[in-house]
Amino acid sequence: MLDKFRDLSKTWVAKALLVFITIPFALFGIEYYFRQSGGSDAVASVDGYTVSQAQFSESLRNQMDRVRAGATPGSALDTAALDSPEMRYEALNALINRYLLTHYADQHHLVVPDATLVKEIGQIQAFQDNGSFSQKRYEQILAAQGMTPAVFESRLRDDLKIQLQQETLSGTQWTPQVAVDAFLKLNNQQREISVALIEASHYLNQVKVTDDQVKAFYDKNIALFQNPERVKLQYLVYSAKDLMQHVNVTADMVRKAYEDPANQARWKGTETRRASHILLAVAPNADAAQRKAAQDKAQQLLQQLKAHPEQFSALAKANSQDPGSAPLGGDLGYFGHGAMTPPFDAAVFSMQQGEIKGPVETSFGYHLILVTDIRPGKTRTLAEATPQLTEELRKQLAAQRFAEGAENFSNLVYEQSNSLEPAAKSLQLTPVSTDWLARGAPSGNPLLDQPKFRQAVFTPEVLTQGRNTTAVEVQPNVLVAARVVAHEAASTRPLADVAGAIRQQLQQQEAAHLAASAGSAALVALKAGKPVEQPNLVWSAPHLVTRQQAGPAGIPAEAVKPAFALAPASLPLYAAASLANGNEVLIRVSQITAGATDDPGVRRQAEAGLSQAYGDEVMSAYMTGIRQGAEVKLLNKAALEVKK
Repeated sequence: MLDKFRDLSKTWVAKALLVFITIPFALFGIEYYFRQSGGSDAVASVDGYTVSQAQFSESLRNQMDRVRAGATPGSALDTAALDSPEMRYEALNALINRYLLTHYADQHHLVVPDATLVKEIGQIQAFQDNGSFSQKRYEQILAAQGMTPAVFESRLRDDLKIQLQQETLSGTQWTPQVAVDAFLKLNNQQREISVALIEASHYLNQVKVTDDQVKAFYDKNIALFQNPERVKLQYLVYSAKDLMQHVNVTADMVRKAYEDPANQARWKGTETRRASHILLAVAPNADAAQRKAAQDKAQQLLQQLKAHPEQFSALAKANSQDPGSAPLGGDLGYFGHGAMTPPFDAAVFSMQQGEIKGPVETSFGYHLILVTDIRPGKTRTLAEATPQLTEELRKQLAAQRFAEGAENFSNLVYEQSNSLEPAAKSLQLTPVSTDWLARGAPSGNPLLDQPKFRQAVFTPEVLTQGRNTTAVEVQPNVLVAARVVAHEAASTRPLADVAGAIRQQLQQQEAAHLAASAGSAALVALKAGKPVEQPNLVWSAPHLVTRQQAGPAGIPAEAVKPAFALAPASLPLYAAASLANGNEVLIRVSQITAGATDDPGVRRQAEAGLSQAYGDEVMSAYMTGIRQGAEVKLLNKAALEVKK
């Protein structure tokens, strides 16, 4: 079991939990998301528990954050692009599935041992310092997220329960070698392909487009020829971040903050202890006789240990029922106060080094405990704490100045609404000018693309009366106010301006249609073994192609899929495809070679992939079964609709 979780920590835990720390949704226990009390803002209910609008909104935001985090570096994904009915459904579905899986695990007494939890936390890189678990770093990170160790560990237990269910199900699959052979032969199959182009440009001289056709297209597609409403702006930004540049933090301020009694606990290093234990497990539903038997066994082992304390490791390997620590002689490694279940924690931190205590009863059974080492915490000096305190004080002072000045900024742009100059002079801000900004089109500036700000800009008072916008909070501690310096209303481009482009488009469309018709006729002839009545038809040199290739040199990407869609038969095989540029391509398959099956590495990858696919299907069926036994109700359908 420990190996299972240790492997898990190197993949899922190590990669995902660091993200989850900053995205609390994935770690929040079910008690956070589902409340017994209903409320008028309930979005859904699961077996009587409700999901509120606030909980759903938090889940949606975190879902978007995870998509952004996984996006290609440099790509811009704004909220408007991400917010979709599908995204909203996934956010709600994640909450429902999490509750159902955790509840199912609890019903069937799936327990994550304390020792396993401690080891998993110890292996999370975010909590490590110089490669080792740091209790101080652990507590600091959790405190920054507004969590206590107890809350974090409870939520992590839930995550591990869910992951264990997934791991268990995915581990039940068995992929026959004959299936691997079949997959590799098909997936890695090579086909020798030649192509011949029928170019649409050859048919342009056959196409005649009349003025009436141009006018009809223009009238039918008038929306294509709209010039959007647009503006040029002058704007001011008032932000706490900019104020930080003008904040001076003195050494005396740092010293006073360091000596503040409220901060003393921050500088004191946290004591950690290393302990080993022998667990005599007791199931939650065990009867009195079973509990008595486990307790008696613990007492017997304790007597042996009192006589021969040096045998602790050997006795733990032979008798402990904690699968995580038993092979290690009961060793749990180093941990801080509060990391273990309360009775165990209280015992360890009341003992002397080398002392053996027990039996200590917890929800897992009876423990015999040996404290093997005690590490006192190291107090951070003023010099060591200065960089951190300086940054904190700078942020605090900037936030204070922002709070003090925000109302003044808002009042100035509102009360003197015919100009931004009074606000700029009073708060020493520099006005910024923009190029044309079209309504509904992104500018590339996240401050100006915030929907609330755009709505403020395109109001009659701002557009036609020359007033400032109100101060809009476009980001936390960032206010923006603007005024319109130039405005163009939406308009329709006249037919005379676009007639030439329409005529060209219609000519190309009709030429592409003629090329496609010629390709269809040629394909019929090729399949029948008859001569092709198509001038200038030249076949390319053959290329070996796999399914995974987007299109090698000389082979259009659009030709690969049709080539592999042809059922193997007597060669050559023929197909046709339309290209994005309007040309038609004829495809000839002259040879088919089955994929190799004898590469051990490739076989392992294929088997793992097939097993994963099977495991996903099993997990899906498992989830379906759980949901069939639950009462899930959507109480607010509007929550899944995108607000416009």
